[in-house]
Amino acid sequence: MKRKLLFILALLPLFTQGQGLEKNDIGVLGGASYYMGDFNLGQQFYKPSGAIGILFRHNLNEFYSFKIAGLYGQVQGNHVNTSYYLPDIQPPANFSHQVLQINASAEIGFMPFSTKPANNYNFSPYVTIGGGVALINEKIIFNIPFGIGIKYSPFNRWTFGAEWRLHKTLNDNIDNYITKKLTIHNNDWIGVGGFFVSYRLVKSGAVCPAYY
Repeated sequence: MKRKLLFILALLPLFTQGQGLEKNDIGVLGGASYYMGDFNLGQQFYKPSGAIGILFRHNLNEFYSFKIAGLYGQVQGNHVNTSYYLPDIQPPANFSHQVLQINASAEIGFMPFSTKPANNYNFSPYVTIGGGVALINEKIIFNIPFGIGIKYSPFNRWTFGAEWRLHKTLNDNIDNYITKKLTIHNNDWIGVGGFFVSYRLVKSGAVCPAYY
């Protein structure tokens, strides 16, 4: 699994090749991943585990961006006698799975944003939505990530931010328990919350000296 993670993350910098590098960011992210499903019906940051990854962002303009991110983390949970009743299960039941995922998503800012010091657009909240695929317990699981975040550029080219996402998976077996009545509403979720740091890549000669 670690080899697959390294392979996927190694592909992301390839997107920085080509024209218009002054519109591209590359960065790292870290935080926590967690699970929601039959063993946890709604508690956010339930049994969180550390998560790390890298990202590539292409900025279309001051409001819209396209982002690809790779993440490695873990999800876990348990069901005990003191919990609510689940049919056909003998408590205590527990699970713990590593998660390797890659997502492509759009970022829509509420305010104009730029990393250029000549502009005053250095802060913006945003929403994000997209699609992704995860490798969990040796199974490929498709998911729909959506969330909110904030980003801030205190100086040239650097962006610092925080983001919280929920991933609606198309699978009900992450916790090794399948609800008898299968509907999309019974599928398990993955949550991710954390911080990121990114750097605006610059093509030589493409940026005004004010950037320096």
